[in-house]
Amino acid sequence: MLAVPIMRMAYAEGLTTPEIEYSEGGIMIDNKTRFADLREMLDSNKENLKTDAMKRVISMVAKGKDCSELFPAVVKNVAAKNLELKKLVYVYLVRYAEEQQELALLSISTFQRGLKDHNQLIRASALRVLSSIRVSMIAPVMMLAIKEAVRDMSAYVRKVAAHAIPKLFSLEPELQPQLIECIDYLLGDKRTLVLGSAVYAFEETCPDHLQILHKHYRSLCRALVDVDEWGQVIMISLLTRYARTQFVAPKNDNSLDPDHFLLLQSAKPLLQSRNCSVVMGVAQLFYHVGPPQQLSIVSKALVRLLSGPREVQYVVLVNIATICAASDSNSVLKEIFAISKNIFEPYLKSFFVRNGDSIHVKLLKLQILKSLATESNVQIVLKELQTYVKINDLAGPAIEAIGHCALQVGTVAELCLTGLVSLIANSNEELVSSVVVVLKKLLHQKAPLSLLIRLLKLINSIKAPSARACVI
Repeated sequence: MLAVPIMRMAYAEGLTTPEIEYSEGGIMIDNKTRFADLREMLDSNKENLKTDAMKRVISMVAKGKDCSELFPAVVKNVAAKNLELKKLVYVYLVRYAEEQQELALLSISTFQRGLKDHNQLIRASALRVLSSIRVSMIAPVMMLAIKEAVRDMSAYVRKVAAHAIPKLFSLEPELQPQLIECIDYLLGDKRTLVLGSAVYAFEETCPDHLQILHKHYRSLCRALVDVDEWGQVIMISLLTRYARTQFVAPKNDNSLDPDHFLLLQSAKPLLQSRNCSVVMGVAQLFYHVGPPQQLSIVSKALVRLLSGPREVQYVVLVNIATICAASDSNSVLKEIFAISKNIFEPYLKSFFVRNGDSIHVKLLKLQILKSLATESNVQIVLKELQTYVKINDLAGPAIEAIGHCALQVGTVAELCLTGLVSLIANSNEELVSSVVVVLKKLLHQKAPLSLLIRLLKLINSIKAPSARACVI
């Protein structure tokens, strides 16, 4: 049966006539009759008609159409014997059970029977529908269903039970102790299909109860590689929190606790993951709880992510900039970077600004470049920064970066000073103002008299208050 495109025409405000739909053939259909054929098929005695009707309904739901009016007609078929029909009905109910709670409550006994079905998909779907009904009065029923589901023979049903736990917790927080028992049981599951969801339930229900993880810690570490990608993201975050609270910060590889070493070894292969979030999670794990000698292994993985989408590129650059900035300001991290021999220095050219970069990415790359400047690469960095001075939106930050290089690497201070002084005569007022501010930081009270005279002659052309104050 071919679908006929429908055009809607609303009546003027104030009229009580229902909204009317016009098909391209000119047929008028009001809201009361547009689902009449589907209702008739769903009420028929032939299961093939019901199945066809449900396929059409699910197709419309997938396209974003509102089919909530059909809820009474659909829910009557939840006890159908046809497995395909029953699956389609549960797919619909999962979508609309939360909106049609009163009608869903009328069929709660049917959902409870579904929890005992021999088919794992039906049991899981029944639990999903049950947990979607946001009514406090059925919380005990949901609690009982979850307790049974976490011990189900099917790993898929146990996974669904794990996802139902946060829903019940948000509905009835008083049930947390019982839910924690269920989570504790799920964390000991041997199937990786379940573990990711169990960790999610833990994070949503009792994130501060880290003592629960003690007996499950090693099994979680060993299962980390085999869990699905989004489960890995949650699990890495949890294990990072756990390690930061349970282990002493290591000074070198020899001082690592065996359990600490197990976590790092289990997470290391995930640096090759195709999922950007997983790689970022592992990088943060090594940054926070890894020994200084192992910090260098994350650099290649992070630089690899810079070839990804812009959003990913921005997040990665923020993290790299944070690491580099911390190494400049924190004496402990300075030591770490000295040991790792500046982990991002081999990839210096990866942080050069490209024409297609957004302004936020450009500024982050500038920040990273100036942080990575050392005696061995400062000439390359300065040459790159000089080209950015000619770009309007980067001129100011580039000049500031040149000043930073002069302060960090004393051997190029004179060269930087000469280059900055030559820019004072530039016609760009904003550029000159940036130069004056940077020169003030570089020279302090030891400015040459000739330079001061040159600046005083330009005082009238310098409009920026901060720059004028520097000259004075």
